Amino acid sequence: MRSIIVAIIALGVLAGPAAAGELDFDFGLQATTTGWPNDHGGGPILAGTFWFQPWIGATFLGKEHYATVDDRYLSYYSFNVAVRQPIERFRFVGALGAVHQHEESTAAIMEQPVQAVFGVGDGIRHRMGGRAGVSLGLPLSSYKNGDCYVALDLDTTIFAESERGPRWMASAGLSLGFTYDFARAAR
Repeated sequence: MRSIIVAIIALGVLAGPAAAGELDFDFGLQATTTGWPNDHGGGPILAGTFWFQPWIGATFLGKEHYATVDDRYLSYYSFNVAVRQPIERFRFVGALGAVHQHEESTAAIMEQPVQAVFGVGDGIRHRMGGRAGVSLGLPLSSYKNGDCYVALDLDTTIFAESERGPRWMASAGLSLGFTYDFARAAR
């Protein structure tokens, strides 16, 4: 295992700067609802995508949301395959991915704050699921190596079981995004 890690680091150092691809960061706020009656909330979202080609990429998405039933926090982590298509002035992105979520009541967090930060506290419900999301972005401005845009984001998650939480969750919100195009930077 150590030799694989050393080989990856060496390859990264020897490869030099990337001449292709695009890095995309999104920061936003979402409202959330779930399959439980009167379970609403929301919070911040952070996503990072690396576009290998103009149309396909890989995304890591994290959310830290609050929900009203059980006065709980939802720590949401998702790895996705993303596709992108320009439509007129807009950029349409669709994504499918796997989700790991921690759900924990505020009382449990207060009893074990350090353990809660590391995801090992008593009362944390670990859940797995699948995610589908879409985003419609409108470019606001361009700069030397990328673009700035605002986007409407929608997603839904279906969890593998419903014993430890709601079976589904849906979110909608707005985000602000920034790209860094390695091909533009290499020119």
